[in-house]
Amino acid sequence: MIDSANILGFSGFILIISSQVRVHWRREYVNSIWYSLGNCVGGALLAVSLCMDWNLPSLISNIIWSLVNAYGVYRCLKYMRKNSAVTKGKSAK
Repeated sequence: MIDSANILGFSGFILIISSQVRVHWRREYVNSIWYSLGNCVGGALLAVSLCMDWNLPSLISNIIWSLVNAYGVYRCLKYMRKNSAVTKGKSAK
């Protein structure tokens, strides 16, 4: 029987693996928000799963994984806003 901890864990695993596979298929993909967002959410789902079915080292590694990718989401959003402002400034001239 698959319980909710395993469903969350497998969902997180699928998000992380699919993000990694997409990076290797398209190198420029890292510049988009979806890579970091997929890894961030995937790590968070795995962390929730591990809270339900305890494993401290895996929990800590997934929390760190999620935090690193949350920072990646932040940087991507900052980069997108900066480029948007530059593009709007050029079109106004």
